Amino acid sequence: MTSLPSPPLRVSIPAPPTRVSLPASPLRMSLPAPPLIRLAEALPVTESLPAPILAFSKLI
Repeated sequence: MTSLPSPPLRVSIPAPPTRVSLPASPLRMSLPAPPLIRLAEALPVTESLPAPILAFSKLI
């Protein structure tokens, strides 16, 4: 039975990595921010997602 509680511990380990993925995404988005804005301006996607584009433009 001791082997049963051991698996749950492993499940708790992958949980922290998810938090790391959150800060990682902003870093990746900050780098490709300029190219995304240029592509967004060329594509009609700007109307569907104007909030993120404006946010990135303000950050820059």
